[in-house]
Amino acid sequence: MSQPAFSDDMPSGEEAEYREHSPGSYTRVILIAIGGLFAILLVLALQPEKRFGQGEVHPAVGLPLTSLNVMPLIGDSDPLTLERLNGEVVLINFWGTWCGPCMMEFPHLVELNDRFKSNERFRFVPVSCGPGGVDNNLEQLKSATETYLRKLGVELDVYCDPSGGARLSLISSAQLSNFGFPTTVLLGPDGTIEGLWPGYRPDIEKEMEEAIGALLNK
Repeated sequence: MSQPAFSDDMPSGEEAEYREHSPGSYTRVILIAIGGLFAILLVLALQPEKRFGQGEVHPAVGLPLTSLNVMPLIGDSDPLTLERLNGEVVLINFWGTWCGPCMMEFPHLVELNDRFKSNERFRFVPVSCGPGGVDNNLEQLKSATETYLRKLGVELDVYCDPSGGARLSLISSAQLSNFGFPTTVLLGPDGTIEGLWPGYRPDIEKEMEEAIGALLNK
């Protein structure tokens, strides 16, 4: 009887077992695995950088800030509370003139404020803190802050947290294990934490700008 003109290439019996476990089969599996890993790494590399624990991915996002009470340090503004800020998108920056990372970040926040300050629903609240976060001498704190603002050529209302109550409230509300400088928090119109940036890294203000813009456009 003549053989069929074509047949499948599936081996059977001992031949199938040999091919299944041949070195060539293992090589193909390894190459496929390496290719898959490379594809995953490529996708991650092409995604925008988002460091866990900061900004809109911070675990505190979605939690309400329970209280806020900061006092005017520079300018003729009134004390600020959550009630006075109700309905506004608020960026609060805890910083100090003694803090190197704060000095790197603050000029960018001033520029950020310049871009949004024409929107009456936005408010920037810089809270100047004393060395190490201790506000024992408000006159000294005011002098150091004014000197720094003059160097920047900036006129800005600045606040202080003499009792540390605002920082303690943020630690409690955001369930933070510690508090460092700078720390910047973004509040939505209802006082909910919408972003939290502990520390500073280059271009961090771009994340803040996107988050603020998204809230103002709602």
